[in-house]
Amino acid sequence: MTANLSGPTDVDSSRDRRVRARIVIVTVLLVLVILAILVLSLLQRRQEILSAAERTAQNLAQVIEEQTKGSVAAVEVVLTGTATTMRLLPAKGGERKAAIHDLLLENVRKLPFLRAIWILDARGDMIHDSESLPGRYNLSDREYFRVHRDNPEYGLYVERPIRSRLGVWFIGISRRIDKPDGTFAGVIVAALEPKYLQRFYESIDVGKEGTVALMQPDGTLMVRAPAREDKIGEKLDPVPAYVGKLPHAASGSGRTVSAIDGVARIYTYRHVAGKPLVVLVELGETESLAGWRAVARAHVLASLAFVLMISWLSYLVLRELHSRSALSRALALDITARKQTEALLEGQRRALELVAVGAPLPQMLDMLVRIVEEQAPEMLGSILLLEADGVHLRHGAAPSLPEGFTRAIDGEAIGENAGSCGAAAFRREPVIVEDVATDPLWRDYRELAAAHDLRACWSTPIFDAQRRLLGTFALYFRTPCRPSERHRTLIAMATYIAAIAITKSLEEAKLRNLLLRLRDLSRRLLEVEETERRSINRELHDRIGQNLSILNLNLNLIRSGLSTNPPTAQGGRITEAQRLLESTIMQVRNVMADLHPPALEDFGLFAALCAHAESFGARIGMPIVVHGKELVPRPSPAVEISLFRIAQEALANAAKHAHAKRIEVTLANTPERVTLTIADDGTGFDAARLGMASWGITIMRERAEAARAALSIESAPGRGTRVVVEATRETA
Repeated sequence: MTANLSGPTDVDSSRDRRVRARIVIVTVLLVLVILAILVLSLLQRRQEILSAAERTAQNLAQVIEEQTKGSVAAVEVVLTGTATTMRLLPAKGGERKAAIHDLLLENVRKLPFLRAIWILDARGDMIHDSESLPGRYNLSDREYFRVHRDNPEYGLYVERPIRSRLGVWFIGISRRIDKPDGTFAGVIVAALEPKYLQRFYESIDVGKEGTVALMQPDGTLMVRAPAREDKIGEKLDPVPAYVGKLPHAASGSGRTVSAIDGVARIYTYRHVAGKPLVVLVELGETESLAGWRAVARAHVLASLAFVLMISWLSYLVLRELHSRSALSRALALDITARKQTEALLEGQRRALELVAVGAPLPQMLDMLVRIVEEQAPEMLGSILLLEADGVHLRHGAAPSLPEGFTRAIDGEAIGENAGSCGAAAFRREPVIVEDVATDPLWRDYRELAAAHDLRACWSTPIFDAQRRLLGTFALYFRTPCRPSERHRTLIAMATYIAAIAITKSLEEAKLRNLLLRLRDLSRRLLEVEETERRSINRELHDRIGQNLSILNLNLNLIRSGLSTNPPTAQGGRITEAQRLLESTIMQVRNVMADLHPPALEDFGLFAALCAHAESFGARIGMPIVVHGKELVPRPSPAVEISLFRIAQEALANAAKHAHAKRIEVTLANTPERVTLTIADDGTGFDAARLGMASWGITIMRERAEAARAALSIESAPGRGTRVVVEATRETA
C-alpha cells in the first residue's frame, strides 16, 4: 500500500521537476532567441540607417556638383565671351577702355556670384577691371598668371581661395588671352564670391553635425558650411580620405573623423567633371544614429521587460498567455511602424534621385505626390506652383485628383477666401480645413468640391531657402478629418523635397536663358561684323578704288601724250608707276572680295566659293577644287555668309598650318540641309586634344552657332583635316 501511495506522489514530483526543467529550458532558449533577434535587428537597422544617410549624402553631393559645375561653366562662358568680344572693340584709346569696362560691368551684373573681372597684360599689369580700382597693380606673382603664361594649352584655371590686396576673399577663375599669332597676350580673371557658395551650402539641411565643403583634389579647403575661415585656402592635415581615392574613382563614400573638428562623419565626395574641384558632403554619424539609439534603448527595455514577463509567466500560465498575446500585438505595431518608416525613406530616396538626375519638373512632382499617397491610400495629393506674377497658382501635379477639379482650380488667384491652397499661399502658413462643407474659406469652391466628393483639405506653402513662396502642397480626403503626427511628417517631407525640385528647375531655367542670351549676343556681334565688312567694302570701292582707276587712266594719258621717243628714264618711271598702280588695284580688289564677296549676293554661295577658291589658290600657288552646284532654293543670307566665312577660315588654316598639297571644297544640298566640306591632305593634328585655344577654330564654331549649324572637325597626325558644316534649312 505504501508503495502504491507513494508512487503517484513520486510520479507527480518527477513530473513537476520535468515541467520545471522544461519551463527553465524553454525560458532560457526563448531569452537567448529574443536577445539574438534584438541584437541582429538593431545591427541591421543601424546599417540601414547608415546606408540611408550615405545615400542622402550621395544625392546631395550630386545636386551640389551639378550646381557647382553650372556656376563654373557660366563663369567660363562669360570669360570666353568677354575675351572674344574684346577683339571686336575699337583697337586703341579711351573709347576701347570705356567699352571694355562697360563689358566687364555687364558680365559681373549677369552673374550675381561674381565679385569682379579684371584683365592682365603680358607683363602682369592690370589694364582693365570692373571695379575701377585706384592705382596700378602688377599681379605677375599670382599663380594663375604664371600657369597661363607658361602653359599655352592650359584651359580654365581655378585657383585656391586667396585674399586680395584689399583684404577680400575670392576664388580666381581665369583663362589665357592670346594674340592673333598665338603668343601670350595676358589673362582674364573672374573673382567668384566664396560667400555665395557658402550661403547655398548653408541652405542645405545636413543636420547640426553635418558639413558641406568644396575642396581641391589635393585636400585644400575652398568653401565650407559651417564656415571655418581659419582653414580656408589651407591643405587639411591629416589629408582627407578622398584624396587617395580620386585617382581611381571620381566619386565615393566612406566614414572618417574630421581633420577640422574631430567629429566622426559619413562622407560622400564627387569630383566635378572637368574641373579641379571636389564636392564633399558629410553627415554626422552620431546625429544620424540618434534616432536609432532611442529606438535601441526602447527595444532593449521592452525586451528586458519581455524577458521578466516571460519568467513570471512561466509560473502563471494564464497571465503568460495573456502577456504573450499583448506582446504579439505590440510587436506587430512596431513592425508596421518600421515598415512605414522604411517605405517613406525609400520614397525620399527615389524622389531625390529624380532631382539629382535632372528629371523634368512635372515628372519629379508627380513622383513625389505618388510617394506620399502610397503612405496613406485615403489621401489625394496635389502640388500647385506660384506663377511669376506672385498672384496665380498653376497645376503642378495631382495624379489622383479628378481631372475636372484640377482644371477648375488651375490659374486661380490666391486670397484670404480662395480655398485651402489660395489661403495658405496668401497667409504664407499652413491652412487645415477639416470640413470643406462648413469652412468659410471654401465658400466660392464648396459646390466644386462636393461635385467631386472632396470633404477635407490641408494645404501647406512651399518655400525656397530664402523663404520665397514657390507654391503649395495639399492633401484632400473623402471624409472630414484632421492631420495626425504622421500626416505632418509626410507633409514636411513632401514640401522639403518639392522645394528642392522646384528651386533646381528654376535655376536651370535661368541658366538656359543666360546661355541663350549669350548665344544671341554672339550672333548679333557676327552680324555687326558683317555689316562693318560691307561698309568698308563700299568705302574702298567708292573712294580708293575709283581714285586708283582715275590715276591709272591719267598715267595712260600722260604716257600717250609723250613723244614717240620719250626719254628713257621718264618712260621707265611711268611704266614702273603703272605696274605698281595695277598691282595696288588688284590688292585692293582682293581685300574687297575678302571683306564682302560680291559674287555671294549676286550669284549665290557656290559661285562665291568658286571665285574665292580661284583667287586664294592663285595667291598661295595651289589649285583648290570646288565640287557641287548652286543651292536652290538659296538659304538665308545669314546661313550663306556664315558658311562662306567658315570656308575662308578653313582654307586659310590649311594653307598656313597644314602644308597641304591639295584642298577640296564640296557643297552638297538636300531639301532638309546644306552641307559644306573642306578637306586637305596636310599634316593634320590630334583632334582629341582640340580645344578653345585656337582662335580660328573658335571663330568657325561661333559662325556655325550663328547659323544654327553643326560643325565637326576630323583630323589625325599625317592624315589631313576634314571640316564639315551642316546647316538645317528653315521650314516655311
